[in-house]
Amino acid sequence: MKMPISEIIDRYTITKLKTERTDEDVSDELNSYRTEIDKYKIDVEEYIDRMYDINGTLWNYETQMRKLMDSRNGTGPIVDANDLPLVEIGKLALLVRDLNGTRNGLKSEIVEKFSEGFKDIKINYVKTDYPVLSNLGLKFEDGN
Repeated sequence: MKMPISEIIDRYTITKLKTERTDEDVSDELNSYRTEIDKYKIDVEEYIDRMYDINGTLWNYETQMRKLMDSRNGTGPIVDANDLPLVEIGKLALLVRDLNGTRNGLKSEIVEKFSEGFKDIKINYVKTDYPVLSNLGLKFEDGN
């Protein structure tokens, strides 16, 4: 697999979340990423755990945004933006933006550690460790 370990870890954790939260069968993809991870002689489980927390929280925020954008009677998306709960959606969008900054920071940390791949450099971006969901005390309908 021609991919830096930072990308493999990111994709592995997203695929792991898919196996836990959907009915989609991605076991071959998950096993392929795990095989690549296991080729590294250094323990990367700390990075996997941190990326898993970040991606799981992003999943929760994006799920909440989709639910807020769905019609109130469950028949489909609202087409009139005036009917959307824009304050709630905006708050979630800001959390997603900030947490993606943390995700990119972690990927850059992995790039530095393993000296492979490229750092994701953002203009006017300062690396900040934003809190993950478990630290915020927020709860979603699925309990995560």
